[in-house]
Order: sequence, then structure tokens, then C-alpha cells
Amino acid sequence: VFFNILHVLTAQQTDSTKIKNKQLSSTAPKDTTQNDDQDGSEDAETPAEKEVLPVWFYSFGVDGSTNSGNVNRHLVNVKATLNFEKPTSIFGFFSSPRFQYGTNSDILQEREFFVDFNSTLFYAQKDVYGILFGNFEQSNLRKIASRYSVGVGIGWKIIGGRKNPKSLVKLSISNAFVKEITDYLIKDDKNIFRNSTRIRLKYDIIPEKFFFQSVLFLQPSLIDNNYRWNSSTQISYKVGKHIAILASFENTYENFNVTGVLNSQTSATLGLTYSGSN
Repeated sequence: VFFNILHVLTAQQTDSTKIKNKQLSSTAPKDTTQNDDQDGSEDAETPAEKEVLPVWFYSFGVDGSTNSGNVNRHLVNVKATLNFEKPTSIFGFFSSPRFQYGTNSDILQEREFFVDFNSTLFYAQKDVYGILFGNFEQSNLRKIASRYSVGVGIGWKIIGGRKNPKSLVKLSISNAFVKEITDYLIKDDKNIFRNSTRIRLKYDIIPEKFFFQSVLFLQPSLIDNNYRWNSSTQISYKVGKHIAILASFENTYENFNVTGVLNSQTSATLGLTYSGSN
């Protein structure tokens, strides 16, 4: 009798565990694109559910043009993004490297390379968060052999933060102190401190389908009259699960340049991007 009772209790315990596991798995969110910032309301995910949300996002895009005949012109642009943001982690990471190469009558014109490493602290948990970043760039157009920058600062989600994470409009601003070292090809090196203000606006015109995004950097020097800004505007429309049409417009202004180099540079591109998450 004792063994029969023990067998029944064990079977009941096993069945209840299976039922519990089944219930937990059925509550896992199917929409993995939901915003990670939560306000602690009743419908917010539990920590266990948050773990299944995508933590890595990546994209890759390439476009270019070629002409032959009276004008021999070749240009290629390559852009990529990599983003890590885990809802239960205080650490986040973002990078957006890009490369441009172009020749005119077999003479090198563009050879522009930029890579950045940006990290955040408490971005998924707070509307006010910390930032730490560094970047490297080379530019044949602006006669820059190398430029290194490192900075630390603070950011603030003004719209679309924890109080309204599902807002179609997201606006944030950050401010940082930057150390910058520039090696010009035909001019003396420049070693300065800057203040960098970034304003970022994103509008999901059609959620997960069609969006507009604009980023503006204002970066005056703290020790002299050297200042610059750069802006990037993108419009993206998804035509498939992973493929989107991307139009971008970029403008850079720098009041200190080598002789013969214009202060302002503008570019516009239209191409396709491949993106995904896991």
C-alpha cells in the first residue's frame, strides 16, 4: 500500500510540473520586436519572459555606381550596424561602421573609413543613462590620415522612455566630453578636447515597416575656435522580412581643414539593407 501511495504522489507531482512548464512556455511573448523599456505596469513582462526578447540586432547595406566612357567613375558604399541590448542587463553596446571607396579616371577620390564602439549603462532600466564611446576614422577627401576620439557622458530619453515605451516618436539627447587626436596628411596634428551634444529623433511612420530617423552631433572645441557638426538622416521602408530600401542624407561641417579642402561635405545615397535579430 505504501508503495502504491508513493507512486500516485510522484505521478501527480510530475504531471503538475509538466502543466506548469507548459503554462510558462505558453506565456512567452510572440512579438519579439516589442520595446525593451518597461514602466512596471501590470502587463509588463516578467524577467523570465524578457530573456526571450532579441538582444542582438544587425544590419548590412551596400550601394554604389559605375560609369565608363567619357567619364570613368566608380563608387561603392558599405554600411553596417550591430546593437546589443538585453532588458535584464545594465550594459548595452552599439556600433555603426561604414566605408566608402571611389575613383575618377582611375585616380583615388574617396577612401572614407569610420568605426565606432559605443557602450551604455542602465539604458534599458532608466531614462537617464551613462555613455562611454570611442571611434576611429580616415578620410582621403578631408586629408585625414587618422583621427581617434574617446568620450564619456550622460544621456536622457525625453520621449519614448519608460513612461511611454510604445511611443511612435522617440527623442533623446546626450552630452559628453571628448578627447580627440587628429593626424592630417599635409598639416600639423591637432590634439584637443571637445564637448559633444547628440540629438536623436526617430519616428515609426508604420511600426516595423516604415521609419524616419535623424541624428545630429554638435561638437565645439573646449580650448580654441575649432568646431564641427555632422548630421545623418535616414528613411527606411521594409520590402521583405529582412530587406529594406534605405535612403540616407549626410552632412559634415568642420571649420578647421587643410588648404584646398572645403569645410562642408554632403552626400546622399539610395540602396538596400539586410537586417535581422536574435
